[in-house]
Amino acid sequence: MFKKNFLFVSIVFILILVCCFFFFAKEKSKNTLTFWTIQLKPVAEKFIEKNIEIFKQKHKGVEVIWVDIPIAEAQKRILASILGGNPPDLVNLNPDFSVILAQKNALYFFEENDVVDFKKEIIDLLRYDGHIYGIPFYATSSITILNTECVKDYRKIKKYDDILTLNNKCQNNLSINLNENDTFAKILNKYNVFSFKTQEELNNAKAVFDMFKAMYENSLIPKDSLTINHREVVEKYMAGDTAVVVVGGNFVKMIEENAKNIYDKSVILPQLTGVNNYYDVSLMNFVIPKKAKNIELAREFLFQLTNEKNQIEFAKLTNVLAVNNNSLKDNFFVCDKKSSLIDSARCVGAMQLERLSGKNFGYQNKKEINEILNGAIEEYLLQGTLNLNDIKNKIQSLQEP
Repeated sequence: MFKKNFLFVSIVFILILVCCFFFFAKEKSKNTLTFWTIQLKPVAEKFIEKNIEIFKQKHKGVEVIWVDIPIAEAQKRILASILGGNPPDLVNLNPDFSVILAQKNALYFFEENDVVDFKKEIIDLLRYDGHIYGIPFYATSSITILNTECVKDYRKIKKYDDILTLNNKCQNNLSINLNENDTFAKILNKYNVFSFKTQEELNNAKAVFDMFKAMYENSLIPKDSLTINHREVVEKYMAGDTAVVVVGGNFVKMIEENAKNIYDKSVILPQLTGVNNYYDVSLMNFVIPKKAKNIELAREFLFQLTNEKNQIEFAKLTNVLAVNNNSLKDNFFVCDKKSSLIDSARCVGAMQLERLSGKNFGYQNKKEINEILNGAIEEYLLQGTLNLNDIKNKIQSLQEP
């Protein structure tokens, strides 16, 4: 009898301990905000930590755990946390991976009144199936840098077509890597090619392929345009071998520090575009996983990080573009003829946010589509072979629901 009573009491005691453990664990999770970023610590540690302290002062007893993930591990770790049912409350991601999570119905969706402070053109890039899946954090938009010693009448340079007629005194007209990531896909988008579905798109695509074939054969672009990386593209410009380069504004500082003679001859122009006169942009955004334990805290913290004051502060710290409407009105994004090239690059980039195309090859199988297009331009330049119907069939199969 004693043994039975002892066993019963022991079981009850264990159950009480288990219940207490889960109760306190649940209470702790309610008071802990987990926040993940991708390799942000090197440039923004003080900014993030200051905002964490401000947030904690508003919410006494709330702990904020910030995890900064190396870029190589980001997608794997985030996906594993979501599949495992224990995601962070707030994550800083790029739209390409964010939309994959949105397609899997793994994200919390925002309402229209949540985004009234942000540029509409940016928000339109963060929609999937009519839903807003992310809040923008910052943007970058490539600009054109031109060597005035190579080209005198540089104000006429607006489109990729203009490279063909450039009266250039340097070795090449345009330094570019044509098959790096989505470079060529974005160029096709600027000539209204988004799917290869219509005859008009096929004609437009053929014209773009032919344009770069002509550039390649006439040495208007370097012969290694299919193999050089982004940094090597800039190095050719710094060496004075090429007249024009289209890169992120962050490279202007590199040119000033490593090729001051070229920097002093340079001007900043808007990003080269195409027939639709649209510019492209790169974004980083915030998402909240659908199974996050503290959605309201996550919302409050992300809107703190993206308010007008913090957007300006972060832009000044990192030289990126703000995405908050009021922030973009700040003098930091207003330039004149006396502005430095670095300031001009930022101001031109901010101006380009007014003309963004929301159309591209779509979210599905983006990497595979880029590989098809990059392989096609490589084959055309090197072997002269171009099968647009084959490209059409491959891309449409990848774009199908």
